[in-house]
Amino acid sequence: MASERTAASVSEFVALTLKLAKEDYTLYRGQSENWPLRPKLARVEQRDGKLKTQLESVLMKDFKNQSLGFLDIVPPSEWDWLALGQHHGLATRLLDWTTNPLVALWFAVRDPATSAVDNKRLKPGVTWVFEPAKEDYADPDGTAEPYAVRKTTVFRPKHVTRRIVAQSGWFTVHRFDSKDGGFATLENVRRIKNRLTKIMIPGESFSEIREDLGRMGIHHASMFPDLDGLCKDVLWNHTLLEDELS
Repeated sequence: MASERTAASVSEFVALTLKLAKEDYTLYRGQSENWPLRPKLARVEQRDGKLKTQLESVLMKDFKNQSLGFLDIVPPSEWDWLALGQHHGLATRLLDWTTNPLVALWFAVRDPATSAVDNKRLKPGVTWVFEPAKEDYADPDGTAEPYAVRKTTVFRPKHVTRRIVAQSGWFTVHRFDSKDGGFATLENVRRIKNRLTKIMIPGESFSEIREDLGRMGIHHASMFPDLDGLCKDVLWNHTLLEDELS
């Protein structure tokens, strides 16, 4: 079972992650709420009752056929096609991670926290810390296809998009279980769950942490190095989010 810590400021978060990071490639993932570590493909509902793997095949086929006119380079492998689709919002069996803990923290707090059911408190965000072992890594240059992974693995993508570079992006590739028709939830994987740590970020701390990260160069424009990211950052510099009004 994953251990749990709390950090209510950037300084607390940095001190905590420095203690937790035991490997060169410690991975981090930021979430605005305490959701399970499941890929987007596991969470979407398909229109016609297809198996998730059938939906995956259709999504990737359409994405490949319709994206070529937008690409500067064609991804060299199926692994890189998946990474490209994931970073642009496609539902895949990948889950986003980063080697930069501050990037993960920003993704946890970039939007105002949501209210709990009783509306008396804000839901906390989460930054996950994952220490991969040698046997966790995939070999994307080998012969295996990502759709045929027999265990959930860690994948470092090629730099096929500027977003991957800016976000120091890595992924977990989640195994599909044909018995229950679903994808593995990382914190339930026996060989992995004891190498996960959950850092809770109080919802009341989001605005202060977001402001401090902005001063450190972690903001929309740096995380999304395109016109969309620039416009969101310009807007944020001159307007207030809901949790920044008081």
